Amino acid sequence: MNHLFAPESKAWLRTSAFLTSLIAVIVIYPFLSDSLAGKLIASLLILLTLAGGVAAMFSHRHAMMITIAIVVISVIIEILSYLFPGVFFKSVTFMRSFFVNLFFALLLFYYLLRVEQLTMVDFGNAVSVYLLFGLAFANLYCFIVQFYPQAFSFPNSTEIVPQTDLVYYSFVTLTTTGYGDIYPAMKVTKVLANIESIFGVFYIAVIIGRMVGAGIKKTLPRD
Repeated sequence: MNHLFAPESKAWLRTSAFLTSLIAVIVIYPFLSDSLAGKLIASLLILLTLAGGVAAMFSHRHAMMITIAIVVISVIIEILSYLFPGVFFKSVTFMRSFFVNLFFALLLFYYLLRVEQLTMVDFGNAVSVYLLFGLAFANLYCFIVQFYPQAFSFPNSTEIVPQTDLVYYSFVTLTTTGYGDIYPAMKVTKVLANIESIFGVFYIAVIIGRMVGAGIKKTLPRD
């Protein structure tokens, strides 16, 4: 069987490290302040996530080479954003994060659809894909807000839209929870919110179907 991860024990360590870094970004990031120290910690968390992505792809040579190139470019953009603070490099940083998260999500999702029988490694990757899509859409929302601050409606509207609120909104939309405290106020953000919510429902259905299918395939009698 052509599998992305081998051997199993090392694969689980790589996958769990990647998943842990994603959870750390989601859980810890909202508590970071707007101070320089908070921004440095946020950047460190992002770089750790990228490093986890490299580790997760380590057993697949082509994916590893692409991932390393993405990490190098990401580090350069991160350094430039600190050296030249402003809307341009901040926007580039958001788009970089969007494409990086989307790349990892699509690559892992592709291999999830190819495996014949799901293992704990694949389950960890399935969770990672879900979180990556939530982060990707959050970065896309942040990019839009840089140019259109009124793209979303907030309970206490301010000129500066907190990035952590958009991360929160992204996962509320992805899980189709829809609290209603934050909602899209422009056509483009409404369309993106619809796409994200549809993906959230579609992805869960596909993963459950894959798990059931793998289980049925495993229990079918052999000829």
